[in-house]
Amino acid sequence: MPRSASIDRERVRALYDDYVALLDEGDFDSWLELFVEESVYRIVAAENFDRGLPLATVRCDSRRMLADRIFTIRSTQTFAPRRLRHFVSGIRIGASTASARSVRASFLVIESLDDEPSRVHVAGRYVDVVTESEGCLKFLEKVAVYDSPIIPVSLVYPV
Repeated sequence: MPRSASIDRERVRALYDDYVALLDEGDFDSWLELFVEESVYRIVAAENFDRGLPLATVRCDSRRMLADRIFTIRSTQTFAPRRLRHFVSGIRIGASTASARSVRASFLVIESLDDEPSRVHVAGRYVDVVTESEGCLKFLEKVAVYDSPIIPVSLVYPV
């Protein structure tokens, strides 16, 4: 593998490591910085994604919309407090253009509530596009495609 491809892979892995660490720590302000201003963030059922249907469980068409979602999470907690742990594996760097690269990966989110055993919250795949911005890699498009046909009851936090 050429050295440049290795560096790209390392940078992509670092982006995903930062993504899950910031979510797990609840550092949403830093998490937002992983997205370009005009990014797209969606959480969508595999059935809809695979059929090319536009319906998404969560859809934010800019970093400002993501910030609004974070504000809502912080200001209207009408759900039981929980801890989430995100795991990402199988990162595959795909096609590239002059300004962006496609990336695919699997994800698993474990949820822990007080007085309950930990459980799988959601599992699926990321179908993303990353780009260079401000000297680092950022998400241009982040699509979390969840496998289960049933929407997780507490799909409040970003996946």
